[in-house]
Amino acid sequence: MKTWETVLRYFGGVQVNMDFGIDYDKLFLGLIRWLLPLTVCLLAEGIWLEKRSRMELLARFRYGTEKRWWTAKFFRGVRFGMTAGAILFCVAAAADGVSPGGVSPEIWKILLLWCGHLISILSLFMLLELMGLKGPAPGVLLLLEGLSFLGSILLGRLAIWMYGRWGMYFQSAWYDRETGVPVLGVLAAEGLLAAGSYGAGRILLKRCGER
Repeated sequence: MKTWETVLRYFGGVQVNMDFGIDYDKLFLGLIRWLLPLTVCLLAEGIWLEKRSRMELLARFRYGTEKRWWTAKFFRGVRFGMTAGAILFCVAAAADGVSPGGVSPEIWKILLLWCGHLISILSLFMLLELMGLKGPAPGVLLLLEGLSFLGSILLGRLAIWMYGRWGMYFQSAWYDRETGVPVLGVLAAEGLLAAGSYGAGRILLKRCGER
């Protein structure tokens, strides 16, 4: 097995070579591999939220206000999902038999892009859970991820706006300077998406409190 092969397969994104036509078998296999760790993180997040749901009423009283409660819940939820993601990444690195001292600059780039993408997905999950959509939330987010990536294959220049490409190293300008999505722009957009999810939760709680 080549060095970092497992990490590249499951965290680097999908490689698409359109010079000789699209190999859809490889395309869908690559997409499944990309979605697998995201699925594990979302399911872990759902289980964590389910266990904490029994304590939510007491937690709301303890924090005093809805905004403080939401702030604590939001950041704890994202932190838990990120911890699950970090464990998966370490497992993949261990499967490759690579020590931390052997991390290449390419792997750090992959980790940065994937973590930024995971934060945005977890933030959206927390917002959907607040809206009472915890059950369908993982499926909705994974569908958004998959369909937006597949749509980017057909949209040419508009592909840069497709969310499903944003966290993929192989779809970034770091890997492909000509057609890859700009890294700083993607990280900024995902940061705004996470902040927007948090802000939308505060607004939702405020409106519910006014009723």
